[in-house]
Amino acid sequence: MANRERSYEELQKENDLLNAKLSELKESLNNKDAVLAGKSSEWYKILDNYIREAVYLMIDGYVIETNKTGHELFGYTYEEAIGMYSLSAFDKESQKLIKETLDRKIKKFYRVNAIKKDGTPFPVEIYGQNINYQGKDVRLSIVRDISDCVETQKQLEQNEIKFKTLFENAGDAIIVGDEKGHIIDMNSRFCELTGYSRDELLNVFVGKIFSKESLEKSPMRFAELRDVPQIISEREIVCKNGAKIPIEMNTTLMNGKYHLAIIRDLTERKKAEKALLEKNKELREAKEKAEESDRLKSEFLANMSHEIRTPMNGIMGFASMLDEEDIDREQKKLYIDIIKNSSNQLMRIIDDILEISILETRQVKVAENKVNINKLFLELFTQYDHQAKNNKTPLYIKTGLPDDKALVMADEVKLRKVLCNLIDNAFRYTDKGYIEFGYKLKGKELEFYVKDTGIGIAKDKQQMIFNRFSQAGKRITREYGGLGLGLSIAKENTELMGGRIYVESEESKGSKFVFFIPYKPVKESQDKESADHVPDVDSNSVTPNILVAEDDEINFFYLNTLIKKIGNHINIIHAKTGKEAVDICKERDDIDLVLMDIKLPEMNGLDAIREIRKFAPRLNIIVQSAYATFEDRHKALEAGSNDFLAKPINVDLLKDILNKIIKEKTG
Repeated sequence: MANRERSYEELQKENDLLNAKLSELKESLNNKDAVLAGKSSEWYKILDNYIREAVYLMIDGYVIETNKTGHELFGYTYEEAIGMYSLSAFDKESQKLIKETLDRKIKKFYRVNAIKKDGTPFPVEIYGQNINYQGKDVRLSIVRDISDCVETQKQLEQNEIKFKTLFENAGDAIIVGDEKGHIIDMNSRFCELTGYSRDELLNVFVGKIFSKESLEKSPMRFAELRDVPQIISEREIVCKNGAKIPIEMNTTLMNGKYHLAIIRDLTERKKAEKALLEKNKELREAKEKAEESDRLKSEFLANMSHEIRTPMNGIMGFASMLDEEDIDREQKKLYIDIIKNSSNQLMRIIDDILEISILETRQVKVAENKVNINKLFLELFTQYDHQAKNNKTPLYIKTGLPDDKALVMADEVKLRKVLCNLIDNAFRYTDKGYIEFGYKLKGKELEFYVKDTGIGIAKDKQQMIFNRFSQAGKRITREYGGLGLGLSIAKENTELMGGRIYVESEESKGSKFVFFIPYKPVKESQDKESADHVPDVDSNSVTPNILVAEDDEINFFYLNTLIKKIGNHINIIHAKTGKEAVDICKERDDIDLVLMDIKLPEMNGLDAIREIRKFAPRLNIIVQSAYATFEDRHKALEAGSNDFLAKPINVDLLKDILNKIIKEKTG
């Protein structure tokens, strides 16, 4: 619209100039006695020299004079233009308007659609007025081609439509402000974002929609826009409901005085950034833990090498000394004791390594059975009393329930393992004073404890000691030895039984390890099986037949020696393969017990048991194997074995099994 107004102004100036020239023209024509129908060279000269637009003089709509622009604009020659009826050069709609202005002799500007000689339509703007010339009423018309102006106007309108469409449908909020920062326009997205209506935001200073804190960090800087193309800043919008929304604001200066700001909601991006930071933190912590775990495992492996080599050195060294001819009986006994102790130490190390490996697989299951806690405590006391006397460290026990209430349902293997690990730990770190272990009923739980007067544990190390591959300090490791697995195994087994464990300790004064498991009493007056009298093997005249399925000669020699030591009258049959064991059981019906190794040639022990069960479902079969995991036990029982003995064979357990068989045989 601004372009159109300027064209009117220019045309008015040209009109004033035209009026002045017309006066000169009238005077010139009067002096020359020219006629209306003839060509006036003076007229033509004046119109061509001074007027750029098309100019026409008409009487009753017929052209009596025109300039060069006038006939060329429509594509006619001068001769064709003179005498032409002017309305024939316009479309029908335009003719009505032109005829009305001619008939009413209206002085005005107006736009119509013209038609060139070749039929091409084009828009024009006409200024017309009537003048008196030599007593005649003559119509003066000035015509201007406005094709470029119309096209420009059309483009402007299309651009405005596009801008409005983009403005209103933009995904981001947009506001327009004046040079002082007051909002003069906005799109609907901005209203949606803030919760305000258009009327509530018009003429409001843009700074009022931002939080005070965000303006302090990133103040409004309109003046800088004259030196830089844009300013990008992050702030917080305060919505109508008081909520604060983080945004990114991209501000640009338009036409030197308007501010266009594109505002993007950063809520989701901030959430994503926060989540990413938290994830990075977790990954960093996980990386640090992994590195720490790797370091601890490296230390553990180095320590394990040392711990294994120490008892192996004792076993191998003193075993070779036993072969010397000049050692006396007392020295020989000492060497044998050292070998036994070193072997036990090595077995404990191997057991711990296997146990922690099993626990790491998360495949361990709890197998509850009847356990007499008082009996278990007496067994543990007997087991550790010799060590206590050798170390000159008194060992005490305290039971908290009478025998008739001490019979409970629990996983005896795991319970024994936890107590043994805690007692072993107490012996390792106690040089003077005493060690005590006991239990009591506390509510619906059994509270067990192992207390010592040893070196104690610093407060900042008390949580660490239950972690795998760690100890409460390298000094302790060097001085007292150990793999640092015992307490971790105790903790995990306690939790598997549905319990918990903690430690109370003070440096140089000792420690007290406490753990709880659920109390599940068995309501029986007595354990009938344990109450029955079991005859001693040596006192019975019955000769049991035992089949030992073992391919390793050394292991068979050990078992043979062990069984003969229990009872010299026991008859032992040797099978070196699984198939041979099956064949012997088929041929003989007097076999009382089969000690079956799992790893056998031709047919493994489990398959051999399955074959034997087809024709001897009641035969006593005990698996004896170096594979001692819970899974191995489960597979053995599933295959059909009656029980499971882990190598090295416990003499007392084997003796109990033989006594039971003899009792069954004697009826």
